[in-house]
Amino acid sequence: MEKSKLLRFVLSPDNVVTPDIKGKLPGRGVWVTAKHSSIKEAVKRKTFHRGFAKDIKVGPEIEKQVEDLLEKAAMGRLKLANKSGLAIYGFTKLMAAIEKESIIALFHAREASMDTAEKLDYKFRTKLEQSGILEQGGLKNPCYCFKTEELSLAFGQANVIHAGLKTGGASIAMIEATQKLITYNDS
Repeated sequence: MEKSKLLRFVLSPDNVVTPDIKGKLPGRGVWVTAKHSSIKEAVKRKTFHRGFAKDIKVGPEIEKQVEDLLEKAAMGRLKLANKSGLAIYGFTKLMAAIEKESIIALFHAREASMDTAEKLDYKFRTKLEQSGILEQGGLKNPCYCFKTEELSLAFGQANVIHAGLKTGGASIAMIEATQKLITYNDS
């Protein structure tokens, strides 16, 4: 399987299984499919014990720990995209940006009004189909995987409900991090 579809785990100095989201921590690693159900199954079947071939400890909430780390990684990428000038937030700004620019991803807070979200979604999908951006890579469907507080923190503004990304390297990194989080939760 591709590394992008896997999660690496290493042992802490206390022999506790630790998620290595970036894949850069030192030590021997055990790779597990990047899905919530796969992590749960690995704990149940003692895959980590066999993989590390020693007596280890697995935290009781390792699945939640992984989810939190994946969310944190995606939010970090959104902050970078914002600093790079590739992120836009706000309903009115997004409507104008979708029409003028190539927006490759659209995010709504979980608490977003379905009426306004659907207006943006329709415009976004229509523009994607017309411009051919679908083939270039991006989030083909708007994402509802973040809370208002998380989006607001990433932009340094209050009450950010809708956000979008323009084409660029930081945007692609954000999309990849978000897709990993979506895949993890869709199990």
